[in-house]
Amino acid sequence: MAILTEKDKAAVRERLSEMVSPVKMIVFAPATSLIAPGRRECAFCTELRELMGELAELNDKLQVEFVDPYTDPVRAAAYDLKKDGQGYLVPAIVLTGLQNGEEVDYGIRFYGIPAGYEFATLLEDILMISTGHHHLAPQVLDEVSRIDKPVDIMVFVTPTCPYCPRAVLTAHQFAFVNPNIRGSMIEAMEFEQLSQDWNVYGVPKTVINEVVEFEGAMPDNMVLRYLENALVKA
Repeated sequence: MAILTEKDKAAVRERLSEMVSPVKMIVFAPATSLIAPGRRECAFCTELRELMGELAELNDKLQVEFVDPYTDPVRAAAYDLKKDGQGYLVPAIVLTGLQNGEEVDYGIRFYGIPAGYEFATLLEDILMISTGHHHLAPQVLDEVSRIDKPVDIMVFVTPTCPYCPRAVLTAHQFAFVNPNIRGSMIEAMEFEQLSQDWNVYGVPKTVINEVVEFEGAMPDNMVLRYLENALVKA
C-alpha cells in the first residue's frame, strides 16, 4: 500500500521540480524486522523504505540507496552513524550531493522517520543540496563558515511539532555551509532512551557538542551564540 497519496505525489513532484543537481538519500534500515542481539527494534524501517522509494520515483535527479547497517557495517562506519546502548540509531537517512562528479557528505542526518512536519524539512534539505541555496543571513553565514572545530548538533523532534522544522533546518543549514558541523534530527519517540538521557520533555530540544542544550526554535543568530558557547566549554 502506497504511503504517499496521488495528491501528495503531485505536490511533492512540483516542489522537487526546482532541483538542479542530483541528491542521494542513503537510507540505513535493517532489511529484516528480526530482533537479535546487537540489533534494536526498528518500528518504522519498513515504512521508511517504502516512503523513500516512492519519493525517489518523483524526480530523476533524486536517488535512493538502501543499506542494512548490520550486514554492511563498513558503510555505517563510513558515515559515522550515531549509536547508543542498543546499537545504531536506525532508521537513519544521510543526504549527499555531487561536486565535480564526486559524492559530498554535508553532515545532514535524519534519525527516525521524517514524518509529519519533518517531511517538509526533508524536502527543503533536498532542494538546498540540489540548488546550493540556503536561508542564512549574510552575517550568520560568515560566522558559521569560519568555525574551525568539530560541532555536533542534535535536534530532538516529534512529527506533530510545528516548531521543530525550523530548529532542524537551522542545524542542517549550519552543516551544509561548514564541513566541520554535523546536524542531526532525532525523532524523540523512536529513540526513547536517548531522549531520556538528555531529559527531553519538550521539543524541539537542541543539544550542541553534548555540553549546551536549549528548548525551542530559536532564530539562527541565537543558535549561533549557543554554538559559540559550546565551543568555549569544550
